[in-house]
Amino acid sequence: MIDSIITALGAEGITAASSSEADPSRTDTVPGLVALVDPVVSSALWPLNLPADAPATNGVYNLAGQSSIEVDGYRLGRVDTYVLSLRSPTFDPLRTMSTELIERVAAQSGSEAWEITDAATDYEFDQKQYRAHFELQATSLAMAAPELPAAFVHPVHADAAPNALGTMNVRQTVTEHIAVVLVAEQAEVDAQRRAIETALLGLETPPDAVAPLEYAGGQRVAVSGSHVYWRELYRYDRLIRS
Repeated sequence: MIDSIITALGAEGITAASSSEADPSRTDTVPGLVALVDPVVSSALWPLNLPADAPATNGVYNLAGQSSIEVDGYRLGRVDTYVLSLRSPTFDPLRTMSTELIERVAAQSGSEAWEITDAATDYEFDQKQYRAHFELQATSLAMAAPELPAAFVHPVHADAAPNALGTMNVRQTVTEHIAVVLVAEQAEVDAQRRAIETALLGLETPPDAVAPLEYAGGQRVAVSGSHVYWRELYRYDRLIRS
């Protein structure tokens, strides 16, 4: 049933994959950081340390931490935390760069979600520079080729009815519950939930199925930047016998 659900979601334009194949190590958010910040500092951006010939107005970043977005034990997203420092000998250019960075982060969209989670400004007396420090978080999907809207699919649990036979044989109806974890931009969640409903409601595929897919509920499980993770639950009945 998992493969059938993934195929049906793909037909509705939703990038779907089995949650068991999710791998957060596939993602690399450094190119996204550079694309976001480089125009702000006129390409004077470096990781960790400044070179000796760096211009006085510049930016330096470093990766400060990593965490995962986990649903039902599957790590479906990765959150990278960066510390970015913008520097300038005078304050006005620093204020302009800070404003531009804030606007670029707010306007960003796509398979990576960026947000500013902390900020501070100070003055470095030894270097005679004003500095603006930003904590940036990037959330990426644990997919080989991520694209929104996306969905991860996995079984959750199964309920079995008592044996329907009075002999030594066994015949039982098993209700399988399957989670479809939608990842979408905040403004698109409701529309994509309806697309999932269109794709899955009433779906029949497994040869042992005795009832089609039906909706069993849903809830938001995480929000990171502009990305919302919404867990939809579907169920169907299948028959097992000895």
